[in-house]
Amino acid sequence: MHLTGTSDLVRVVTSAAVNTDVYAAWTDLSGTTVTPGRTNTAISTATTTTVVGSPAASTYRRVKTLTVRNRGASPQTVTMSLTDGTTSVELIKVTLQAEEVLHYHEAAGFWIADTQGREKVNSAVGQGFAATNELNLVVLSADVTNNNATANTIADVTGLSFSVTAGETYRFRFVIDYTSAATATGSRWSINGPTTTRLSYSSRYSLTATTETVNHGLSAYDTPAASNVTSAATGANQAIVQGYITPSANGTVIARFASEVSSSAIVAKAGSLLEWYRTI
Repeated sequence: MHLTGTSDLVRVVTSAAVNTDVYAAWTDLSGTTVTPGRTNTAISTATTTTVVGSPAASTYRRVKTLTVRNRGASPQTVTMSLTDGTTSVELIKVTLQAEEVLHYHEAAGFWIADTQGREKVNSAVGQGFAATNELNLVVLSADVTNNNATANTIADVTGLSFSVTAGETYRFRFVIDYTSAATATGSRWSINGPTTTRLSYSSRYSLTATTETVNHGLSAYDTPAASNVTSAATGANQAIVQGYITPSANGTVIARFASEVSSSAIVAKAGSLLEWYRTI
């Protein structure tokens, strides 16, 4: 990635007020003189930020590496572009889940690292498509609590989500470990996302030590409408939500949950898992 004019810039557009850190490193060549440089940029709003500035006159700036890390708890869509002051070209646009990192290296191009530092997406990431039939994993990094003062108020399991593209079909499976403030406090588990042409899913979660609430044939978000009335235990419950979705708009599919009793906590535990594939 070369910046050759005094108006050339690399910019990052962030879609949400989510803490996002950017590191950039480069070398400047002026005649036979080579000078290294770098910037650290902390972003906390939905905005456009210059992350690599323009070189001086008669100087060529070669971008060696860039990293963009979402250190928030919710998704952040990042668009990176290069402008010459007149024309701006979009280099890449991706949605980073919580704790994920977008990397650029001059020898390898762009890739995404998951929360464990493993490469998440191959070179097709630049086209905005997930690989077909490739398993993707998302692990909830911190507990998420719903103890709303109004009973049965559904809320996001922040951090347990994945991005979808209009017209593609996805298979998903949320497996959520949760606790309840009391066995007399029930819950409900569902999903939310963008508009769809196809949505088919089911959910199941504990009721007693030997029974569970099972919901089949679900085709609308945030269903069922009511919570069940008990939990099998205070410290060991499990919810499974799984199905298929074909969105008609780009967006994010996220797990949702509610507590049956006002101000009585249902807690989705760190380590809960999401598995998803793009099937078509």
